[in-house]
Amino acid sequence: MKKVSLLTVLVLASVSLYAEKKSIESIKNTDIKFEVKSNLELPAVSVKKEAKVGQDISYKFNQVKDALWRIKSDTTWLRSDIQRLESDARRIAQGQQNYWFQNDLRDMAYKMSQWYNDIQRISYDVKDLLRIAEKDKDLNTIARDIQWYASDVENTFRFDVENAAWNLEYTVRGIDPKIIGYDAQWNAADISRYARDISYKTQDLYSDTQDLLNRTQP
Repeated sequence: MKKVSLLTVLVLASVSLYAEKKSIESIKNTDIKFEVKSNLELPAVSVKKEAKVGQDISYKFNQVKDALWRIKSDTTWLRSDIQRLESDARRIAQGQQNYWFQNDLRDMAYKMSQWYNDIQRISYDVKDLLRIAEKDKDLNTIARDIQWYASDVENTFRFDVENAAWNLEYTVRGIDPKIIGYDAQWNAADISRYARDISYKTQDLYSDTQDLLNRTQP
């Protein structure tokens, strides 16, 4: 009887251990997913937006840009026009008549005075822009155009117009006033003087536009 009971105990223990082992393996082979719910909301991430400059500042920048572009366009053929006047003067010295020469010379002197006034005004405007300039991508783009146009205008007067105007003055002064006209020398001298003055102005202007480009660089 005792042998039977001991055997029964051993059998029951083995069955229990086997069942426990299967239960553990079942748990291991089962994917357990935990779902965590929370009523807490994550704080909103604030995105810093770049502040835009005022429309009045952009308007002033564009005004200067447009003014320089007009001068750049108007003076594209200026050297050729002055050289044409010099050729006319040489033909007059050779005996050819040109009834429009005095008028053309006077008109050129008047145009040069206008360009001098325009360049001087733009130079003052650029200095005003330097006082209100801000670091801004859009302003910097406009400032780059301003610098580009200022560079073109400077090159036109410094290397082309100034030399052509001096040659015109030299040629006209070498011709008898009775032949070329008594006002011709004065007008030719005015053209040459304005060309030099504008050349100096454009050099200063270009330097200021470089500063403007740097000051608006974001």
